[in-house]
Amino acid sequence: MLARMVQEAATSHRALEAKPRTFAALMELYETNYIYMRRLVPDLERAGAEGEVSFSRDGVALRLEVLERSRYTTTVLLTHRFKSGCSAESLPELTVRVYHDARVAEVMATGGRTVRDPAGSLEQRWVSNRFLSRWLRFSLGEGHGFRLRSPTSSGRP
Repeated sequence: MLARMVQEAATSHRALEAKPRTFAALMELYETNYIYMRRLVPDLERAGAEGEVSFSRDGVALRLEVLERSRYTTTVLLTHRFKSGCSAESLPELTVRVYHDARVAEVMATGGRTVRDPAGSLEQRWVSNRFLSRWLRFSLGEGHGFRLRSPTSSGRP
């Protein structure tokens, strides 16, 4: 009896999970991306347009730049900066819009190419946002984080 109840509960739980590459799964991915973005940048409202830089344990720089800010959204550019000789390369380069009221975050562009084009496919948005989710999780695991201080603080405790 108990075994049957456990099996039924597991089956019903699986039925509630969104299938990958569906609209419902994409919405769940947006929610996950929001959670990871807020862990990476807890004070996103304080981030400046001039850009912020976080360094991981191995010294790789993660750059955050606010591109646009409105009452309900903040659009940022996230990229790693790799130095190669005299030049620097930014890879990957993702434009992410954070919707504060809906508590979701989605990729708007990758490398300057729009992802959220009306003609853009669900598959394209799924792939881009799945990448963002994994990249944010990896970056957090590497020790990245933007702990922004108030512009009026002097840096003293």
